[in-house]
Amino acid sequence: FDRPADTTGVVCFFSRAEGVIRCEVRPARDGAGYELVIDRPDSAVQVERFSGAEELNKRWVDVEGRLLRQGWRGPAPRQHLKHLSLS
Repeated sequence: FDRPADTTGVVCFFSRAEGVIRCEVRPARDGAGYELVIDRPDSAVQVERFSGAEELNKRWVDVEGRLLRQGWRGPAPRQHLKHLSLS
């Protein structure tokens, strides 16, 4: 079916004792593809660009799996962070 492209991003968070990692998937600012932004507790921000959704999704699955294996809890929206920390 025909529908307009998503023009907003999706933000989720991972947490553990050391802090919070913010991840955002959004359309690229220039309109060509997508960006995955990973904002770490040490203030390091990583931005990766992808030409298509399939490539982005593969990378997201890799990032999410790696964070979970490292003991991060999530992904969750910001309002659920307190509950993640208690688990």
